[in-house]
Formats: sequence, C-alpha cells, structure tokens
Amino acid sequence: MSQFAYLCLGGDGRELRGQIHALDENTARRQLRERGLKILNISEGGRTGGMMMLMQFWRGFQRMRGIGNNDKVMFYRQMQLMLKSGHTLIEALEACARLTAKVRLSDALDRVAAAIQRGSGFSAACGNEREIFSRLALKLVEAGEASGELGAVFERLAALLERRAEVRRQIITALTYPAIVVLLAIGVVIFMVTFTLPRFATFLAGRGKSIPWEAQAMLDTADWLARWGWLIGVAVAAVVAGIFLLRRIPKARMWIDRRLLEIPVMGKTLTCAAMAQASWTFGVLLKSRLTVLEALRICKEVVGNGAFVQAFSQAAEQVLAGKTLTLALEHPSLPRLLRHMAAIGEKSGQVDAVMELLGTHYQKELEARVKLLASMIEPALILCCVSIVGLVYYIFFKTMFTVSTGGG
Repeated sequence: MSQFAYLCLGGDGRELRGQIHALDENTARRQLRERGLKILNISEGGRTGGMMMLMQFWRGFQRMRGIGNNDKVMFYRQMQLMLKSGHTLIEALEACARLTAKVRLSDALDRVAAAIQRGSGFSAACGNEREIFSRLALKLVEAGEASGELGAVFERLAALLERRAEVRRQIITALTYPAIVVLLAIGVVIFMVTFTLPRFATFLAGRGKSIPWEAQAMLDTADWLARWGWLIGVAVAAVVAGIFLLRRIPKARMWIDRRLLEIPVMGKTLTCAAMAQASWTFGVLLKSRLTVLEALRICKEVVGNGAFVQAFSQAAEQVLAGKTLTLALEHPSLPRLLRHMAAIGEKSGQVDAVMELLGTHYQKELEARVKLLASMIEPALILCCVSIVGLVYYIFFKTMFTVSTGGG
C-alpha cells in the first residue's frame, strides 16, 4: 500500500488536508469521493507537503477575487445548457464548479451541491450564497424550482445580466473619449507650466530680463497650486463624501435623485436606463410565474434612483390594497408610456410580453440618448480643453519671442 497526501473540500466548503493509504491513486480518489469530499489535489508520498501548502496559499489568494458579472453570466449559461442536456441538478452544479476559474464561485457551488445532497431544496441552498444569487435571482430560482423550469430561469437570468452590462457599457463608452481628451489636455498644461515655462523664466532672470505678465501669472498660479492645491483636493473629497453621506438620509437622497432627473438630457437618459431595467425585470418575473406584487417589490431594487424606488414601492402597496397595475403605476416620477403599456398588457392578458417589448423600446431610446449626450459633452469638453491649451501655447510662444528678441 502507498501513502497519498490530499487537499480536499468538505461538504461545508472547508478545506481538509491529510493523508490516506491505498493501493494506487485511483483507489485513493475513490475512497475520498465516498467520504463526500471534493479532491483539489492528491499526490503520492509525504514529500509534496510544501507544494500543497503553496497551492493552499494560492487558492487563498484566489478567494480574494470577487465574483464578477461575467462569471455569473457564464455560470447561468452553463447551468441552462447542462440542465437542458439531461444533467441532474447536482451533476450540473459539480460540473460548473469544475469549469469555473474563480475559486470563490467553485467553493460556493460545492456548498450548494453539498446542501442539496443533505436534503435541502435548491432555492434554500442558494439563499446562503448571496454573492451569486441576488434577491431577484433567488425569486426566479424559487419559481423555476416550483414549476420545473430551472433551465429557462437560468437563461432569463443570463439575459438580464447581459442587458444590464450592455447599459453600463454604453454609458462608459460615451464618456471614455471625453475623459481621454481632458486627461491629455491636463497633461500638456502641467508639462508646459512645470517644465518649460520655469526654464525660460530662469533664463530671462539670469539675463536681468522679466518674463511677460501672462507667463508670470501662470507661474504664480502653478506655485500656489503646488503649495495649497491639496486644499482643493480636500474640498472636492469633502463634497463627494458629503453627497454620499447625504444619500444615506432618505429625504436627502430623494431630493438629490429627483434633481438628477430634472437635469436636461441627463435626466431623460437616467429615466430610460431605469425603465429599461425595470421593464425587462418585470416581464421576466411575470413570465416566471411570480405575482405582480412580488415583481413590483423586486423592480424597486434594480432601478437605483430613489424617486423610482419610491414609485414602485407605492405601486406595490396599492396593488396589495386591490388596485389594478395601471392605477398603481400612477406616479409623477414614472413615464406615462409605462402606464399606457401596462394598461394594454392588462387588457390583453399579456403584461409580461408587453413589458419585455417596452424594455427593448427603452433600450433603443437609451442608446439614442447616450449618443446625444456624448455628442453634446464631447464638443464642449474639446472646446474647453483647446481654449486652455491654446492659452498656454500663446503664453509659451510669447515668452519665446521675449527670449529671442531680448526684450523684457
């Protein structure tokens, strides 16, 4: 018999290290699996303890990496594929745990599979893994478990996350180019003010000449910023921190969020983004056989803006009181199109399909508004940056002319 050192995951997700005696490695692996352990590493003899410790350290480091949106989408897609291809739920979870590169996700899926093997329901086991399953995901999983349509549920979850990611991508893309232009302009100004102009000033001072007043004013400003610029940084940080703290106060957050919706162009863009998310989520929840009341309560968690959160909260209360969805959505913060489409859906008995169509409409409108916002921001920033850089170059060349003519 040979001795094998192993590193495994127990049923509760904890790592277990030890040694086992067996005829060969395959026998050792079978014995460990019979104990309900997931094998992370196994090697013959006791000489690989250092390597196992290194591997354990590496896995600990990997656990510090969070589970991102793309990891969740990949997991949901894999679960949908495996369940539709005939895998059992436990087989699908174990396969996804082996396929993922994220240790935290793998460990979480192992814990879910172990809980199911102990007799727990799938939705109950997922409830302990909030890093993977949000409240929306848990509700959909509960509905899918009850209806036997888990494959379809995972497909809908993946689609929702992909649509959210697409909204964020469009907004980030629209702001990337202006941000690069601003950074380049700031870099040019800093180089000219801190490197080039001071050299000319030193050169002229050595010849007993004075530099143009514009250059001197710029140098004095740069010197002041070098000494006291940190105060501006502190002030900006204090303002940002103050806004975040105010948003923790319900009334202050509501006031700030409502003012954001009143900003021209940007307010409409934020409304389109929120309504696209809410409409998609509402339609998916109803398609998964959740009630209108549950769908409204979950929708308020995906819209973000406090004004919309309040609107969906009040709508849920009114539905609970017996009002129709159309009447419940009568709120000044909600677009009239949402109420109109809800009325159409109620009359036709296809609220879920109508809401998904509305989500697609708002997605297209969001794309158009993001482009409009970018087309307005880019020229304004470019004009501002060009003006600043042009002023710096004017001062620079005027100083050069002073040097070349010996004037002062």
